[in-house]
Amino acid sequence: MLSSAAVALLASVPLFAAAPAQAAPGQSFPCAAGVQKISSPESTAISVFLLCGASRVVDVRITADGAEIANFQQAVQAGVQQTITVASPRVEQACATLQSGGETTTLCTP
Repeated sequence: MLSSAAVALLASVPLFAAAPAQAAPGQSFPCAAGVQKISSPESTAISVFLLCGASRVVDVRITADGAEIANFQQAVQAGVQQTITVASPRVEQACATLQSGGETTTLCTP
C-alpha cells in the first residue's frame, strides 16, 4: 500500500552513481540489497535495490523519518536487479525493511 504522497516507480536498471547503503556481508538475507536517497530542496527520491540468486517474493516496507510511506510485495526474478523508487516530501533518513524466506533485514541511509 502506498501513501497518497508517494509515487512508486519500478525499473530494472543499474545502481545510481552514488553508493547506496547496502546489506552487511555475512547477513543471512537471501538477496543483495541496498537503499539510497536523493533529495532536492522540496522532495526526496528513495530507491531500494534488490538482486536475488533465486526467484522470490520480497516484502518491502519503506519509511521516511520513521513514518511508513510504502508497504508492498515485490516479485524478484533470479539474477535480475529490481529497483523500486518512491518519492516523498524531503526527509533526512530513509529506511527499507525487507523480508523473504523467513529472513529480515533493515537498511537505512546515513
